[in-house]
Amino acid sequence: MLWVPQKGELMFESNMGTVGDDTPGTQVTTGGASSTKGTAVECITSTAFETYMIEVSDQAYSLPATNSQLMVDILVGAATEEVLIANLIFGQSPLVGSGGFRSYLFPLYIPAGTRIAAQAAGQRVSTVSSVGIKLWGGNGVPPFRVGRKVTTYGVSTVPAGTTVVPGATGAAGTHTQITASTSEDHFAVIPGWQGGDDTTKLDRTYTSAIGLGAATEEELSTIWWSTQTTDEVHQGPSPNLPHFTDIPSGTRMTMRISNSGANDSGNYNGCIYAVS
Repeated sequence: MLWVPQKGELMFESNMGTVGDDTPGTQVTTGGASSTKGTAVECITSTAFETYMIEVSDQAYSLPATNSQLMVDILVGAATEEVLIANLIFGQSPLVGSGGFRSYLFPLYIPAGTRIAAQAAGQRVSTVSSVGIKLWGGNGVPPFRVGRKVTTYGVSTVPAGTTVVPGATGAAGTHTQITASTSEDHFAVIPGWQGGDDTTKLDRTYTSAIGLGAATEEELSTIWWSTQTTDEVHQGPSPNLPHFTDIPSGTRMTMRISNSGANDSGNYNGCIYAVS
C-alpha cells in the first residue's frame, strides 16, 4: 500500500526572534553553586500548536582558559514545572561570533498551549548563556515516531557526566558504560559530551558513538562529530538528530569518543539522551 504523507504546513515557532541578534534565545543564569540549578526562566509562554519536534540550543557559555562545563534542563508547564529533558550537556558552548550554537533535536510531543522554561547549572556560577528553543509541528501527522519524554543516563555530579577517555590521534577509543540497564523502552538516542576541568584546550575534531548490549556491544551506525578549539569553544554534536532504533528496557548502553590528536590533560565526560 502506498503511504501518502498528510498535507498541510509544517508550522514553526521559536524564542530566538526573526532578526539578527548577538544573544538569540532566552538568557538563563546558572546557580550560585556549580551543582545547583539556577532559577527557571520562561522561554515560550504558550506553544501555538501541537509540537512533534523540538531543538534545544545553547550559546555563549565558553570562556578562554576557563572550565565551562554546563547542563541545562528543559521544563514544561506552569510555575511548578515538570522536567521534559534533564541535564543536556552544553559545556563550552560557542561565544557570540565564534561559530554558532550547540544543539540537540528530539522527536517529542508537546501539546498546544504549553509553557516551556529552562534552568541551568554550570562550573561558571551565576553566569548567563542563551538557550534557544525551536518547535515544529501543527497540522497533519509526523512521518516519524514521536515520544513523550527524554531520559538522561550518565550524570555523575552536575554539571558533569560519566568520564569517557577518547582514543587519541585517530584511534577509535574504548566503549565506556553509561548505564548498565535502561529504565524503560526507548526508540531514539543521542550522545552529549564536553571537556572536563582542563583549561588549555587544543584544536581538535572528535567523533562519538553509542553501543548497545553486553561487553561485545553492537555500535549504532550513526557517528556524531564535534569540534573543540583553543578558545575553549565546543561545537556539536553533528548531526544533532538522534539515531532511531528500538531499545528495550534493561539494555546496557555505552559511549566511545575518538580524538583527531592528543587528548587534553583534563577528563572528558558524557551522557546519553534516550526518547520514550
